[in-house]
Amino acid sequence: MGYIRGFVHGAVAGTLIGLWVAPQSGERTRAQLRAFGKAARGGVDAAQRTAKQVAPVVGGAAALAREELERRRHREQPEVTFRATPENGHR
Repeated sequence: MGYIRGFVHGAVAGTLIGLWVAPQSGERTRAQLRAFGKAARGGVDAAQRTAKQVAPVVGGAAALAREELERRRHREQPEVTFRATPENGHR
């Protein structure tokens, strides 16, 4: 029971102190939050449009890099063949 009473007292005290030291009215704060939300949404939309435009280019570059890497690996690996000859101890 003491925990709940302490929680309620803390919530009331926090609310009162918050209202007392608030730098501006609640309406102004809500307007700022709405403006921030709209700006954030606009930023997310712009980032999404940019990502949709850039994704095919990045995907194509990644595919080219992967192909080049495979070509280099194939060139660097010597072809190993073994023939039984008298020079290497076989008849």
